[in-house]
Amino acid sequence: MDVLDKKELRKANGDVFFEAYQLHHQSYIYVNWIGIQSLETMVMGSNHVLSILREKPCKGLLNSNQELIGPWDAAVQYLAYKWAPTASNLGLRWMAHILSPGIYGRKSFDLFKQHLSTSITLKSFEDRTTAEGWLIRHLE
Repeated sequence: MDVLDKKELRKANGDVFFEAYQLHHQSYIYVNWIGIQSLETMVMGSNHVLSILREKPCKGLLNSNQELIGPWDAAVQYLAYKWAPTASNLGLRWMAHILSPGIYGRKSFDLFKQHLSTSITLKSFEDRTTAEGWLIRHLE
């Protein structure tokens, strides 16, 4: 795997809550959310995605919640009304979202999708392979 600029963000206790990287041969950013998220961690991670988009613009985001625990409702307003419009203005067009295993993360995703009003096309998936395939087809 040829990774450009892998970035991990950690909570005060040292636990990693966010990973992001862009593959050399791919035109998308991969993000992995880990553990329980707060508004603060969601804003920090999402702002890092914006900084990647500013440095290395791309049209796709593969957003994984497979390791996320619980809801992230606290961040829905920020993500839908601040982050998404900025990401869209920076060129993001396609977002494949891998759902978390629990019901709470799925409810948060549904709430986010309901509030999203940008030109970003958002689709949810159960696994990375299917999500990645969909994203790559749209980026070709």
